[in-house]
Amino acid sequence: MEDIKNIPEEFSFEKEKEIARSFSKRFQWEMILIGVGQATVWLSLWPLVINGYISLFFGSLIATICACFAYLPSHEAQHGNYSRGNPKRRWIDSFVSHFTLITIMFPHDLMRCTHMKHHAYTNNPEKDPDYDTASAKSLWEVIIATQVGIKKYESIAEIFKNDNAFMKSFNKGMIIGMMYRVILLTLVVMFPLETLLLWWLPSKFGIIYLSTFFSWYPHYQADIGRYKDTKFWSHWMPRYLNHSMQLHFVHHLHPGIGHYDEPKAIEALKPFLIARKVPGAEDIPDRVKYNPLIKL
Repeated sequence: MEDIKNIPEEFSFEKEKEIARSFSKRFQWEMILIGVGQATVWLSLWPLVINGYISLFFGSLIATICACFAYLPSHEAQHGNYSRGNPKRRWIDSFVSHFTLITIMFPHDLMRCTHMKHHAYTNNPEKDPDYDTASAKSLWEVIIATQVGIKKYESIAEIFKNDNAFMKSFNKGMIIGMMYRVILLTLVVMFPLETLLLWWLPSKFGIIYLSTFFSWYPHYQADIGRYKDTKFWSHWMPRYLNHSMQLHFVHHLHPGIGHYDEPKAIEALKPFLIARKVPGAEDIPDRVKYNPLIKL
């Protein structure tokens, strides 16, 4: 454990973990509702648009919104925050993650194994799968990084090729990813314009949104280390429109805390975060509400 020297006993890591555990028990029904809900809405757009009940333009707009909400429910599943270690509930993690990611054409197994490496090697330029976006110097560089496609994952596989568990999940994810591509190409032949505006283009916007708020802002110009690699930040956008990623740093500290429990957890942990010198910790409001995270 790093950064523990000269930390008062009242802010010990054991006490920090105890507080974090108290916010790591509730069933994350909100995330399931968002994940299953957005994917269901997205699927319903196809018959509605094809049969002329709604315009393609309006359908594309809704599809883009769905794509922006597609990852976070899967993110909770990747950390097992639905099953909470109960083997009988693991199917919930798998189902929610697979279903919600359809909108952006990403396989659950690929996302999970690479995301675990992101947590293990956050901001490490050689091993962090998200380093390309986290180290970007502008939004434009983030957008460019999202267009690399399969080449990025080939390079990640090369780094962790000797990790059997990683490669098993990675290869399974790549197979599902190829299935998505086959389905996409089939739909292009049958419904070219609808496929472009309901799936391909919204997924691109969704991935840019994801990379910006999940990978770039929380880690931009951050260091390496448990209490240094993710920061608290303010933004002009109300936090509910960027999935409250201003609070993402507490997820890196304690991934078991459910997303909708993070504000209360941060309020309770704020003295610990200041003591550990988490970047931006002193700017965290005592009450995490809607407006205090807006930077004018």
